[in-house]
Amino acid sequence: MPTDHVLSWNKVLDEVRKNLTPKHFNTWFVPIKPLQQEGHVLTLEVPNEFFLSHLETHFLQVLKDGVKGAIGPRSKIEYRIAMDDYKKPGIDRTKALKNEKEFQDANHIGIANPFVIPGIRKQNWEANLNPHYIFENFVEGHCNRVARQAGLQITSKPGELFNPLLVYGNVGLGKTHLLNAIGNALMKKYPKMHVLYLTSDKYTNMFIQAIRNNSTSDFGHYFQQVDVLIIDDIQYFSGKAGTQEIFFHLFNQMHQNRKQIIMGSDRAPKDLKEIDDRLISRFKWGASLELLTPDYETMMAILEEKLEEKEVELTQQVKELLCHNLKDNIREIEGVIVNIKLQSSLNGKSVSLELVKDILQSFSNRGENVVSIDAITRIVSEQTSIPVNSMLGKGRQRNIVQARQLAMYYSKKMTKKPLASIGSAFGGRDHSTVIYSCEAVENLMDTDKLFEELARKIERVIIKTLGIK
Repeated sequence: MPTDHVLSWNKVLDEVRKNLTPKHFNTWFVPIKPLQQEGHVLTLEVPNEFFLSHLETHFLQVLKDGVKGAIGPRSKIEYRIAMDDYKKPGIDRTKALKNEKEFQDANHIGIANPFVIPGIRKQNWEANLNPHYIFENFVEGHCNRVARQAGLQITSKPGELFNPLLVYGNVGLGKTHLLNAIGNALMKKYPKMHVLYLTSDKYTNMFIQAIRNNSTSDFGHYFQQVDVLIIDDIQYFSGKAGTQEIFFHLFNQMHQNRKQIIMGSDRAPKDLKEIDDRLISRFKWGASLELLTPDYETMMAILEEKLEEKEVELTQQVKELLCHNLKDNIREIEGVIVNIKLQSSLNGKSVSLELVKDILQSFSNRGENVVSIDAITRIVSEQTSIPVNSMLGKGRQRNIVQARQLAMYYSKKMTKKPLASIGSAFGGRDHSTVIYSCEAVENLMDTDKLFEELARKIERVIIKTLGIK
């Protein structure tokens, strides 16, 4: 015979069910357990603080209305956090303990089981880190120095410095390497620390599976164990309201408990689209650090380390060609080196400039197509120390304007692109701006000796790097 508090709760559920979708009802109300009722006060057991926070944020009014409709207008709700004793309603504890291994096997998704209830069985923790991505083989340069140093400092005081740390930059510049390096260093220094690396897609898939299995409470339990959470590619949270909501509460909980949060993105927080402003605001609480395109010296250092690792020897000219044509994506270096080594050994060819050009062309649509506006702009950027973004922007400082004009001048001189296309490539400018820029460069070369030397040097580098005959 059901007791009073169970009967009351069943009446509440009948009221609540009328106002919610089946998914929301099953996810956020079925796991709640009625414990007792004293007069008009109904005590409910919820799985964890994470669950309670989400319930009160989104469903408090629905719950209050349901309780008042079932018990009376003077009714009140009290909560109790189940924590490690949590079990689903109607399941005997002893039976739950016996069935835990079946539960674990059924829900395994490729990393440490996120749905094993803490306290039932001590599990081996899997950080999901790549052991090859460490600080020792992360080449430091001007493009990544600040982010790398921030990562090193976090390993000394996790949760206290730069929390959260958000590292952003274009694809292939080393974000994943750095995030894993921080995680590996923390694991080495603090062996008992629970570090977890996930992509945003993996996190979303885990949450979806938890909803499908009616195990969102266990999802929350799992992340309560995490001391350092590393989420890569957070830009893919875009448009996923449910994932954002659940991550928002996890973020708050971890931050309040001084647990470290580290994130990777392909863009700055202010440029993230379709992500809740509350999350964007929290991403800015710590440090947001950009990984830039590596300069020539850093790229050469990275290349030489990879060549040594792969036991490949290249001439200086070939190295320079690779540095100038792969610098926008460091990740491609290893693939190109493997292809060079393979082509050379299988075909019995020496590693010539022509062979490398062929490989570049087949590997990433470069090779013979390297004489492009983009390639020329990158070289001018290196030689003038003006970032490409500044050259394409609206800056009117003299050094920026001259770098932009030089890039337009050599784009006109060395590519077959029409003036309109060149202007469009530089922030949507028109053909008259290109004509003016070319005339300005020629005038300065006639009147300014230092400018002429810089222009001639840039021309030599373009010819040498892009193999122009």
